[in-house]
Amino acid sequence: MQAQSSRRAILAISLSMAAYVVGDVVLKLLGRGFPATELIFWRSVIIAVSLGVVLVWTRPRTLPTNMMSGAVLARCVFDCINILAFTTAVMHMQLAELYAILQISPFLMTIIAVVVFKEQVGWRRWSVIVIGFCGVLLIIKPDAGGLNPWALLGVLAAFGAACRETVTRKIDPGVSTLKVAFLSALVTAIGTFAVGLNDPWPPMSYQEIMLLLIQAVSWLIGTFLLVHACRTAPLSLVASFRYTLLVWGAIAGFLVFGELPDLLAACGAIIIVLCGLYLFYREEVRNRAIASKVTSVT
Repeated sequence: MQAQSSRRAILAISLSMAAYVVGDVVLKLLGRGFPATELIFWRSVIIAVSLGVVLVWTRPRTLPTNMMSGAVLARCVFDCINILAFTTAVMHMQLAELYAILQISPFLMTIIAVVVFKEQVGWRRWSVIVIGFCGVLLIIKPDAGGLNPWALLGVLAAFGAACRETVTRKIDPGVSTLKVAFLSALVTAIGTFAVGLNDPWPPMSYQEIMLLLIQAVSWLIGTFLLVHACRTAPLSLVASFRYTLLVWGAIAGFLVFGELPDLLAACGAIIIVLCGLYLFYREEVRNRAIASKVTSVT
């Protein structure tokens, strides 16, 4: 039974990553004629309206009083930063390279845990983090002319994701994932509208509106498949197969845009993935050690 559940979770994760890639391909295509703020705003409106309808339809008997807590609002802000930085970067970078940079999010989460929560991190994890960032440098390829600004936006997107996931752990379990996603879409719509006030927002054709709908639906499908996988499989399994995003991204980038990462970028991506997998392994070892101590004490 456990093996069957794991197989379903692996399938859900893989399809989730594929759905995200479909949405990102659409974003990259639309980004040729529209600013990132306009695309994010309308997509967020579509998502917020869709989730709002679901919330009204389910008719929750009571709304949690902490639905608008500091942790929820902070998560929404970091999610908005992540989406804005990622969408801008994806318009100017190869999909596979940007996805590889996003995989440094676990490294950043570890650093945040040390700085903010004073968590103890051993030399093994620090070494892996340093090596992982070296992999990022192989993708960014800094030179005397300066750093790639779009790659730096990718790093900012990874930082926003790391902060978002860290804050998510502090949200009261009584606040459902659906409500958090709804509020996040709402805050992102408001934030991108404010940021894009001075941007020219050209009108969209019927075909472009359909593409935007496809992008929003892809995000919803990817998110709910990922949530399903996280609830039915160990997080170590989920974390490992999230790297299928790189595979889907490389395939889509080549087939749709003719993108082919160079040797340095490919080596950097491999280094980041291996470091990320080892970091998850050390986290599992640490959690088992903590659990065994608690069991022995009780």
